[in-house]
Amino acid sequence: MLNLPISEIMNDHPIKVKSDVTVRNVAHLLLRIRINGILVMDVNEPDKLIGVFTMRDLLHLMGDSLAKRSQKMQALHDVGGQPVGNFIKDELLTLEASDNAAKAVALMHKKDAITIPVMANGKLVGVIGRHDIINIAFA
Repeated sequence: MLNLPISEIMNDHPIKVKSDVTVRNVAHLLLRIRINGILVMDVNEPDKLIGVFTMRDLLHLMGDSLAKRSQKMQALHDVGGQPVGNFIKDELLTLEASDNAAKAVALMHKKDAITIPVMANGKLVGVIGRHDIINIAFA
């Protein structure tokens, strides 16, 4: 099963937002759709992927805000109003659609990644997450 190409197990309709969408709105999307990560696209170039924002990122932002003691609720409110693009990390992990599931497992493990965009010929074609890999491994 882990020899399957990612193109056969990925989600080919990934949820995307522009980088100027607020953290608050992205948090609502993550919870409502029940996904662990959302792809963030450049606001000026809608086809350009700039990163992935995950539930883990959201929890880190919340933790940092809540560590502010007396100002924690204001800090939480402030971070919620900021563009999600402000919190995208420099390193963008991607896989190719032709890569196999074993490569996805190895990258997820090595980089502790939850959600990885899938590319083909330099274009975004899908996304693969831990749950996709686990589904095929133990199906």
